Amino acid sequence: MAEQEKDNTMTVVIAVTLIAIIGVFILKSRETEHLAVSGQTTAAAEAQVLAKHKDFNNDILSQAK
Repeated sequence: MAEQEKDNTMTVVIAVTLIAIIGVFILKSRETEHLAVSGQTTAAAEAQVLAKHKDFNNDILSQAK
């Protein structure tokens, strides 16, 4: 009898799944790294930024009164 070639499909599927899971865990652990770089802000600094903010309110009915 001739030997049959081994099917590696299941091995490939398992390997790709493990790589995807490991990648998700790595990205999840680095998810909030960029937030620590900016540092702490004060209420005065936030108020100064928000004072320059223009509110685009599209509520035409309240403006018609």
